Amino acid sequence: MESAQAETQGRVSARTWGICILLLLATAIIYLDRQVMALTADRIIADFGLTKEAFGRVLAAFRYSYGVFQIFGGFLVDAQGTVIVFPAASGLWSLAGLLTGLASTVGLLTGFRFLLGVGEAFNWPCALKVTNALLPPKDRPLANGIFNSGAAIGALVAPIVVTVITIYFSWRAAFVVTGAAGGLWVIAWVWFTRGSSQQLKGSSFPLERMIRVTVRILSMRGFWALAVSAVIINSVNYYLADWIPLYLKASRGFSFALGNILSIVVYASASAGNILVGVLVRRLVAQGLSAPAAKRWALVASCVLMLSAIFAGLTPYRYLAVIFLALTGVGVAGFLVIYLTLVQDLEPAYVGVSSGLLGGLGNLAYGYLSPYIGLLADLHESFITLILIGVLPWLAFLAIFWGIRQE
Repeated sequence: MESAQAETQGRVSARTWGICILLLLATAIIYLDRQVMALTADRIIADFGLTKEAFGRVLAAFRYSYGVFQIFGGFLVDAQGTVIVFPAASGLWSLAGLLTGLASTVGLLTGFRFLLGVGEAFNWPCALKVTNALLPPKDRPLANGIFNSGAAIGALVAPIVVTVITIYFSWRAAFVVTGAAGGLWVIAWVWFTRGSSQQLKGSSFPLERMIRVTVRILSMRGFWALAVSAVIINSVNYYLADWIPLYLKASRGFSFALGNILSIVVYASASAGNILVGVLVRRLVAQGLSAPAAKRWALVASCVLMLSAIFAGLTPYRYLAVIFLALTGVGVAGFLVIYLTLVQDLEPAYVGVSSGLLGGLGNLAYGYLSPYIGLLADLHESFITLILIGVLPWLAFLAIFWGIRQE
């Protein structure tokens, strides 16, 4: 196998890194689709006559479907592999994004967001399955950082694309245009992976075995240690993706265009954090630290950076708040990269299952919290949310430090 040969030879083929870039593009596209709603939230709220709490319930529909299908999608990814599952999911989420632009009622708007979550739920289990199959352990943090940076890149490109389309056409046109991008990715995936089908194939297993695997994973101390991060850190990440453009416009008084453009600062910082943490771990290991120790120091640095969210919520200076939010983005991305590598180490033979279970828990929890985030925004108390963002990641760090170390 390519991954075994690469580990033996100490290098990874250019084609494998090319597939990692394709994973980056898939993640960028789903965030482009996803960010349209965040960037046009004020227009959607006005057109449908919603409160921010009600808008939070629309966002929650996406998270609930995403969470449920991420849990069960992991089994499908492990059983069927990624050659077919990945492009099928991409086609579904692209269609759902396009149809959102045609929604005429709040019910349809919510329903299409639910459908978007179904398709996008497969991205991370598929991506982790691919990097786990094709790369040796020492290169997985960098590979995960590459594909995970697509989230920030998609969110970085989205403000420009969506703002221009919305200003010159409408918020509905922005959904239609961005939703159509996934079809091109499907073609690229089929072409680029045509020689890697054996490495990326799944291994079918019966229902009894699925239950046994799930029970074994759920019985691991490490799983529940990572579950704390799945809930806390993923929720912080989702808040930055879903609410920052609206926060900048509604709470900080920026215009539609400027608020959207300034969100680029936050997402660009997150993109940098994805790559920097992978490079940091490799350098610390090269200097003599063990891989677990290097990862722990990376987590500490990430938590320190996320403390910036507290200052973003309390400062009276709106541009300074943007800078603090950008530092928070670096910390969130760094923590997530290490979290993803720990998920891969938890049960290497069933990465799709473990990542699906953990990702599902995180999304279900955030779906429950979304209306309350909106309620705090309605009450002009979003600073409470930002204070929690600065404090709670330390709980996730302690859970990983003690739970993983003990196991």
